[in-house]
Amino acid sequence: MKKIIKSSLEEQAAGYLRELILSGHYRMGEKLVESALARELELSRSTVRMALNNLAHEGIVVQKPYVGWQVIELDEHDLWEIFHLRVALETRSAWLAAERLTDEGRRRLQGMMDAFLEKAAEPNVSSQEMSKQELNLHSLIVELSGNGRLHNIYQNVANQMLIYFNIDLVSYKPEEIASSHQPLVDAICAGDADLAVRLAGENITTFTEIGARFKAHALSGHKADTVGQSVPELTDEGK
Repeated sequence: MKKIIKSSLEEQAAGYLRELILSGHYRMGEKLVESALARELELSRSTVRMALNNLAHEGIVVQKPYVGWQVIELDEHDLWEIFHLRVALETRSAWLAAERLTDEGRRRLQGMMDAFLEKAAEPNVSSQEMSKQELNLHSLIVELSGNGRLHNIYQNVANQMLIYFNIDLVSYKPEEIASSHQPLVDAICAGDADLAVRLAGENITTFTEIGARFKAHALSGHKADTVGQSVPELTDEGK
């Protein structure tokens, strides 16, 4: 593991640790020891602590009394909350985007959809890569709603959304994941707000389905966030 050598060390450390968590290298509930991370990254403990604090604000790590830092561990109630948050934010954003879409926004959205389909067609693409593509698409739709506060809320929970997608998408084929979003994008680009709302809602896996998927992983002894693990390469430029 190479050390981080440039400025904004806590931001770079946070980016590196974020990628390790979201890639499944660190599993849900796994303990993160400041001193060990400081040695690995060749950083001070205070820098590592600031990085972990940044990730805590993003909701992907927590600090517990007498335990220390650990990766969040989602339970069924967390999934229930994220499901209803998705329904509220994504359906309203789809309606607003369809009502307010500019020519430039239409080009960006179609380009993002094309990139989604291209990624799905790649050989051996992982469900986690598809999760990132889905998050990027929905984040853009929320941005194109023109509601800055709505977009800020979505960005604040983006990493938790990504963990949710990692659990949800593992059971689907990449082509199925990507192509299921095409009708939603078409409706928004056509300015059909009512259809966009309906399709945005239909595109979200029901809580009953994702809850059952989560239980199946738990019973089989596997963490849902460990699918397709990969460890990012740390460069001198940082993250």
